[in-house]
Amino acid sequence: MEKAINLIVFLAITYPLGIILGVIFHILRILKVISVLHWGRFPHWQRKIILVSNHPSLLEPVLLPLLFFREYLFYPLKFVPWSTPDQKNFYDPWYWFWLRPRMIPIDRSSERKELQSLFQMKRILNSGGIIILFAEGGRTYLGESFLYSQKGKRIRILKGGLGWLVLKTKATVLPVWIEGADKFLPPADSPDKLFSWPNLQEKVAIKIGKPLKFEGSPAVGREMATQMVANALLKLADEEE
Repeated sequence: MEKAINLIVFLAITYPLGIILGVIFHILRILKVISVLHWGRFPHWQRKIILVSNHPSLLEPVLLPLLFFREYLFYPLKFVPWSTPDQKNFYDPWYWFWLRPRMIPIDRSSERKELQSLFQMKRILNSGGIIILFAEGGRTYLGESFLYSQKGKRIRILKGGLGWLVLKTKATVLPVWIEGADKFLPPADSPDKLFSWPNLQEKVAIKIGKPLKFEGSPAVGREMATQMVANALLKLADEEE
């Protein structure tokens, strides 16, 4: 019954709104508010992908699914990516109901519940799904321990569950770096708000990295795989636009 309801919600609400957001995304690209760099690296029409991005703001969960707009437009049930929001803030509130058909909520209240989310991601990837994962475990500026690129760009230390997921599923990892999103959509200026009003004078750049594969590498463990993805993100951060 739940699957049937999710399908109805997706076809009646999620899919049409996704098309509207996709059109807005491409208009913003034409206006050069948003730029996408290295499109030639993007694995169009491929499945079983983990898109891993830095997480400077609340804008990334909106922007990144739109990279799959072409595929989503024609084959929505096959190519629409799954998002991985924090359950308390971005899944449980009733107004997120229209996105729930393509959400894997992460409950960070216990390690057991986080593992349940990882196993759900594993099942979806093994069936050919696409997942967008913010492996920092939250927005970058909220972290305490960081990794730095040669040019001083930073990410939080990535969660080891990423490496486990990569090795268990053999999925393609697509690193993506977003620049300027925290200026376009600044953090909240008071504790009772999630974010401030957008600053439309700022620009956002989305850098597409080279896809990574971890097949046939028995010497690569979970920690090493996680670190390799982190290194790829930081290298991508320093690439010239």
